[in-house]
Amino acid sequence: MTTATLPTTLSELLQNRAATLGDKTAYVFLSGPPEQEQADSMTFAELDARARRVAALLQQNAVDIGDRVLLLCRPGLDYVSAFMGCLYAGAVAVPAYPPRNRQHMVRIAGIVRNAGANTILCSPEDLERCTTWIADTEASGSTLLDVGAAEAIAFLHAPVGVPPSHVAFLQYTSGTTGTPKGVMVSHGNLMHNLGMLREWFAYDERSTMVSWLPPYHDMGLIGVILTSLYGGFRSVLMAPERFIQHPYLWLRAISQYRADLTGAPDFAYRMACRRISDEQLATLDLSCIRTAYNGAESVRAGTLSDFSKRFAAAGFAAGSFRPCYGLAEGTLFVAGRTAQQPIRTVCVDQAALQRQSVVIRGEFAGVSPASLDRPGERVLVSVGRPAGDQRVIVRDLQTNAHCVDGAIGEICVAGPSVAAGYWQLDEQTQSTFRHTLAGDRDQALMRTGDLGFMLDGELYVTGRLKDMVILAGRNYYSEDIEYALIVGVPELVPNGCAAFMDDQVDAERLIVVAEVERTQRKGNLDGFIDAIRQAIWNRLDIGPSAIVLVSPGSVPKTSSGKVRRSTCRTQLRDGELTILAQWDVETGAHTPTPDRRQPARPAAGTDVPPAGGHRRHDASTVDELNDWLRHYARTRIDSRTIDERRTIPPHVVLDFGNQGLLGMPIDRSYGGLGLTHRDMLRVISQLAAIDSTLAFFVGLNNTLGILPIMRHAQPALRDELLPSLASGRMLAAFAITEPAAGSHPRAITSRAQRIDTGDWLVSGTKSWSGSSAWAGIINVFAKQADGAGMVGLAVRPGTPGVRIGAEELTMGVRGMIQNSLHLDRARISDAYRLGDVGQGMSVAQHAMNIARLAIAAVSLGAMKRCAQLMHRYGARRRIGTGLLLDNPLSRLRLGELRHRVDGLNALVEHLAGELDLGVAVPEDCLLVSKILGSELLSQSADEMMQFLGGRGYIETNLAPQIFRDARLTRIFEGPTETLLVHLGSRLLNGSDDLLRYLENALGAGVLARELRQLGAQLSEDGLANASKLDGAAHAAVWVNYWLGTVAQWGVLLAVIERAAAQQRIDDGALRWAQSQYELAIEAAQRQVGLRSALSTSAELNDWAARNAFEVGSIEQTIPGASQPIDPLLDAAAGAPSVSREPDEHHEPADEGAGSAATPIVTEPASLIDRDQAPALEQWLIAWLGERLKHRKLRLTRESTFAEIGFDSILAVEMTMVFSEAFSVTVDPSAVWDYPSIRALAAHLAPRIRGAAPAAAVAHADPDTDSPIAAQPSTL
Repeated sequence: MTTATLPTTLSELLQNRAATLGDKTAYVFLSGPPEQEQADSMTFAELDARARRVAALLQQNAVDIGDRVLLLCRPGLDYVSAFMGCLYAGAVAVPAYPPRNRQHMVRIAGIVRNAGANTILCSPEDLERCTTWIADTEASGSTLLDVGAAEAIAFLHAPVGVPPSHVAFLQYTSGTTGTPKGVMVSHGNLMHNLGMLREWFAYDERSTMVSWLPPYHDMGLIGVILTSLYGGFRSVLMAPERFIQHPYLWLRAISQYRADLTGAPDFAYRMACRRISDEQLATLDLSCIRTAYNGAESVRAGTLSDFSKRFAAAGFAAGSFRPCYGLAEGTLFVAGRTAQQPIRTVCVDQAALQRQSVVIRGEFAGVSPASLDRPGERVLVSVGRPAGDQRVIVRDLQTNAHCVDGAIGEICVAGPSVAAGYWQLDEQTQSTFRHTLAGDRDQALMRTGDLGFMLDGELYVTGRLKDMVILAGRNYYSEDIEYALIVGVPELVPNGCAAFMDDQVDAERLIVVAEVERTQRKGNLDGFIDAIRQAIWNRLDIGPSAIVLVSPGSVPKTSSGKVRRSTCRTQLRDGELTILAQWDVETGAHTPTPDRRQPARPAAGTDVPPAGGHRRHDASTVDELNDWLRHYARTRIDSRTIDERRTIPPHVVLDFGNQGLLGMPIDRSYGGLGLTHRDMLRVISQLAAIDSTLAFFVGLNNTLGILPIMRHAQPALRDELLPSLASGRMLAAFAITEPAAGSHPRAITSRAQRIDTGDWLVSGTKSWSGSSAWAGIINVFAKQADGAGMVGLAVRPGTPGVRIGAEELTMGVRGMIQNSLHLDRARISDAYRLGDVGQGMSVAQHAMNIARLAIAAVSLGAMKRCAQLMHRYGARRRIGTGLLLDNPLSRLRLGELRHRVDGLNALVEHLAGELDLGVAVPEDCLLVSKILGSELLSQSADEMMQFLGGRGYIETNLAPQIFRDARLTRIFEGPTETLLVHLGSRLLNGSDDLLRYLENALGAGVLARELRQLGAQLSEDGLANASKLDGAAHAAVWVNYWLGTVAQWGVLLAVIERAAAQQRIDDGALRWAQSQYELAIEAAQRQVGLRSALSTSAELNDWAARNAFEVGSIEQTIPGASQPIDPLLDAAAGAPSVSREPDEHHEPADEGAGSAATPIVTEPASLIDRDQAPALEQWLIAWLGERLKHRKLRLTRESTFAEIGFDSILAVEMTMVFSEAFSVTVDPSAVWDYPSIRALAAHLAPRIRGAAPAAAVAHADPDTDSPIAAQPSTL
């Protein structure tokens, strides 16, 4: 087929390919683990058939010609089919990256709003997750369709015909503010651009292209998927995450499939040089490559040279490199080096370049074997000549005239590939796509926003006029990054932020300068830096290389108020900004004296920053601290005495404080050590090997005690408390647990009432609060009396109304005091509030998540101590057959312990490292670290006791203390069983963060799919066996537990697989983890599919009664030592009673206020709207019935949430939907305060009286007389 006879639209093109090359393989998609790669393929005829089915699916759902359809499909064959199916239906495709979490849905919702997309196509694997997330956004009204459902639909007989001018798809920029920009790419644009690509590539139908580029962006979609369709040849595809995890797989696929075409951004070639080992290199044959294009970001001469030298041994020819230039507004391809032209490189004067002038110091043709970098020069690689009939012009920024050769200006493009403009943005379309030069008003040009110059007919790109930030081949606008700060960090001045690239180094470095509000200048500046990094990550998935906080008014602006980024960059370089604090990826956070002008030249580097604003702490410093601990343990610590006397000696606490152990995460500006998560956990683990009590004491002070204050206290409170906490002059404790709440914090009954002055009156009882009797500040969490959530408060023990309760004599960790805390209308200033009002649970949850990882570190250290004692004993103890160590069972025990230690160490190091890199680690991963750490330690301590025999039973040998201390880990921060049920419930009820993390961050897509499939299977089996488990509610708990047990091993296996691939752990640990994972699956399947019923509660009650009769009443009643003071000596005994008049504003506190005995105050019956309550009951029954329809529950108004099998996930989901439907805030804990449908409805009725929307009731009876109209649920 010649260019002259090509079809005019992509729809016609695919039909032609199906008719002429129908049986030829069009696409191959690679997935699965590297050692067991799976290849799924599709022919041109199969693509045509699948696209017809997708088009029929769209037409069945009222999608008409020109309607926009959002594509949320994963990379793969489904994506290609869905895209072409949209075109077959005459619709406009809108590709978007599938969201990985709820924050990403904000971007998706912005695109949906701008595009007006009423239909969304989704991969089958993401359907349930996207359904849940979309319900929380503006996109909730869009129809969500499963691409997989198209398989059952009959063919669409004839694809819709459209003209070449019809818009084929909208290409949106990566990351959007309130107004995203979608480039309108027509069929005509595509066909013209693909024709130019054909001439440039010079491919034929025998060609093969290998690519990992994202199909949601122009380079992956047009440059790969549509190029192979146009050329009638095969493309071998893989997901971007696959390449990022294993760069070797990209080149391996090229070698295996003998690909002659491939390409990627510059960073990919650098990554391949850095991360492909010599052993992997030896397996490659890259002699097949004729074209390796390099585009989408700056092409660096050093990259071309390094890659050519590195892979020359594999047959790669340097002449294969094809630098190119393009952009979405020009469809894709604008200019490129052809095979007949040498790669041209020029060395220009750096100083002249900063003045927008080109002074050439040297030239080179081809790929230089040596570095061309010289001081004072910048190396620029030509991106070739303009392609086809495209017209590329460089315009003078001052005169708006055509630049002469060698003069820098803005690159402009004209030609049939240039798009029509931005969707629904007429003003921006006019300024970008309709520009004309002085003296030439007849030719409309598209302004690229890029700076460059022409030389001898070739194009050189020097910079970005529009401040576009390009990182790892993806485009980000500075405005988007600044917008992320404005909405995510309220302490910053609006319109006082500037984001730009560092122009002084070749490395990609994003710099952010931000003005701090005047009222916040003396606040936690390191905390603001952490918040900035997190805000950018949450919104755009990128991390800055440097952050500079400046005084208000420092960021330069134009007279109209627009930020002058280039000027800001210059002032930063020249030291003209008033800097409050700065952070760099290389040096960490630094806070200079306020109001001093200092140069803030960031160091060059591309590493990802540590988390939390922490500095990088030299490993040698942590080694010295651990060396000190080892010496101190030998000379100053007596663990037996600490255990027997149930206290830590004062000299230990003081010495720990002087060494900084009690303020490890606190920044140095406050006197702390400023350790990263990883370094702090190394210290805690070492301490656990010495004494678990001391490790818990130090670890919990640093996490549960300090983190809520460090991260969430108001600036003045941080300044007041952190210096004392950092030096160890004050300890911090954490109080959330209550006797009636147990492991469920949302069920606490302590109350905090806000009074007119803004202060809080707190009443309640907290239990098992470690070290609170010794602490100078206690982080207390209580429900707000107004029902708007929970509040966190830093409470001083000496405050009136605060009383330290009796010590609980614990089994283990006896040196750290555990006691209750009583609050009786204690008045706490709002200045001591932690976090925002109503957000106390979030404050507590963050601290508990990090504490869970710390518990894993404690477990790791204690396991190492067990291993040390077992090996020492085995190597010395002789038995009848020789040394105990030589015995096969001994070697089995120690070998398994070795694998446990190595595996847990890999997990702790990985998660801590991710936190330090600023990665949003799923909460479930930290939960798993605690569960596995505690269970593996408990098993190890038990085996140690058995291994040591009688010696393990002797108290002086420390083994009994280790055994007793290990028990705390299994119940602290939630018992293992409860946490596993919670984990399984999250996996089954829409929280996909963990599985997405396995897929994307750990490259364990197979494991993630197995867990999804297992969850579905266990749910089905559990429902089938519900009668043996006493009902569907109990069956759900049973399924959640067993799925959670498998998921924990799945996470560990994924981490160990990655560590093994990086040769950081041996194969023995990998085989052990695989075995544990497989055993967990077998156990889960066996237990959920049990053949005999569990004992019923009635049977157990009967058995317990018989047992009690046989044992008899044997409780010991002899009184212990007398505690009260003699009445004649007790000051209170002879004091006269004082009567007082009742105070209508003072509520008397019951003894044990806030404990389980405190009754829940229900709404007075007179306040309950008799019409509203029944309607709310119907709403709750209908919503629960629909949400839990797979359980086949019989719900009535008397059904309790315990019977239904409620957990915190379902409670949050239900209350969120309720809050949206009725425009009233409902705290999820209400489910536990009002434990039945009837009670909850009665509680809620007066709160929504007169405010119910028309679309409130989910699936209620349409004939109801209720004042609340019945409408279908949005879930």
